[in-house]
Amino acid sequence: MNILRKIKELLFHNRGGRQTVVKNMFWLTFSQIVSRLIRAVIIIYAARVLGAAEYGIFSYALGLASFFTIFADIGIGQILTREVSQKPEKASLYFSTAFWIKAMLLFGTSLLILFAAPHFSKLEAATALLPFVAFLVVFDNLREFSNTFFRAKEKMEYEGITTVLMNISITAFGFIAISISATASSFALSYVASTGAGFLAAAFILREEFFHVIKNFDRSLIRPLLRSAWPIALTSLLGAFMLNVDIIILGWLRTAAEIGYYSAGQKVVQVLYTIPSIITSALFPALSRAVSAHDPKKVASIMEKGAAAIFLLAFPLATGGIVLGKPIILFLYGAEYLPGAAVFQILISTVLVVFPGMLLGNLILAYDRQKSVAVYVALTSIGNVVLDVLLLPLLGIAGVALSTLAVQIMYNIFLWNLAKKINFFRALFHIRKSFIASVLMGIVAYFLNRLGFHVLITIAASGAAYLICLYLLKEHIVGEIKGMIRTART
Repeated sequence: MNILRKIKELLFHNRGGRQTVVKNMFWLTFSQIVSRLIRAVIIIYAARVLGAAEYGIFSYALGLASFFTIFADIGIGQILTREVSQKPEKASLYFSTAFWIKAMLLFGTSLLILFAAPHFSKLEAATALLPFVAFLVVFDNLREFSNTFFRAKEKMEYEGITTVLMNISITAFGFIAISISATASSFALSYVASTGAGFLAAAFILREEFFHVIKNFDRSLIRPLLRSAWPIALTSLLGAFMLNVDIIILGWLRTAAEIGYYSAGQKVVQVLYTIPSIITSALFPALSRAVSAHDPKKVASIMEKGAAAIFLLAFPLATGGIVLGKPIILFLYGAEYLPGAAVFQILISTVLVVFPGMLLGNLILAYDRQKSVAVYVALTSIGNVVLDVLLLPLLGIAGVALSTLAVQIMYNIFLWNLAKKINFFRALFHIRKSFIASVLMGIVAYFLNRLGFHVLITIAASGAAYLICLYLLKEHIVGEIKGMIRTART
């Protein structure tokens, strides 16, 4: 009983700064790993059963809808997390006011998906899926809105529970739907049912807040929320454009099969993008409080440790993905999708800039300096379109992936410069050992692959080599993580 009580206190109660961060990172990590593994089963199965063309139609419909989703996510959730972290006594007022803003945005976005999105599509089969996708956008946005409140309260265990439940539903409903009808439309319908289940679970946990969304609505908070959110809205608009424009351009100029090849590699990389979000989401409330307390040394410490942890993961993922790109795609999707291996190898390189970029974005948001980012996002978004159009005829879908990598590098160079001007910190100073270890890991992966070992054995052995190198090099961030865990357990 004593052990059970300690586990409950560690994983379900906030008892201090380090323990809370460890608890939140555990739940976010657990939910994302379990959820992604569960979802990977149905995604890979669906890609194989549906085939590249039908799977490409499904991916194109989601990509097209994601482009319009930017109008539903103008940064209200991020501002809600920041404000509730800094002003917990007004949590219910901020929740209710933000909810009604979000509801109006979702209503408008649904209309755009239903009536405007079809004019952007040249694939009639994808257009037929848009009514399903409209419901998916509503449910998923409301679930994510609930998650931003969980993060503000540093109760990520609730986010973890609802995320796992949603992905179990996606897998279960997905298998049922495909067994009945192996079409993109039936698979899309399973997604709608699953996101609806995820939102209902979150709403049940937050039932007290949802029951009082009318009573706690505060008109005086609308203007401050929108004033802080509009730069995020513009940045998100352009960022989502940059993320989804590749699929849209491919839909105009290439075949559904090529979209399927591109989406196969892109989906794997986008799953990996959730890894830094675990670290940044767990650190953001503490970072916001340090900014609010005008403690630049604390802010710098959080940024340096967060960046070191992020690069500790980004280096081996990028190295392993580049070296083992073809066997990974072959193992996951089969020989039909091998034309997308080069796309995966290029896109996996983006983790080196996207991972730390999420942490930098949180620092900029905590200081309410998001206005400074919008212009650079606009420039890189335009650059992405130009490069897509130039490189697609020359290099095919690999050229589109190179375009994405190039603009991500340009954008994140700006983020680094801006973040260091706001609050100086030394991040790159702490990554030398993890870089060396990842290079040695890449050499091990290369030779094991050449010797014909199965890709899973190669990944496991290469990962072990990376950890051994970190231990021998005495990488300090590993000691920091151990210290946090020990502190959380006491």
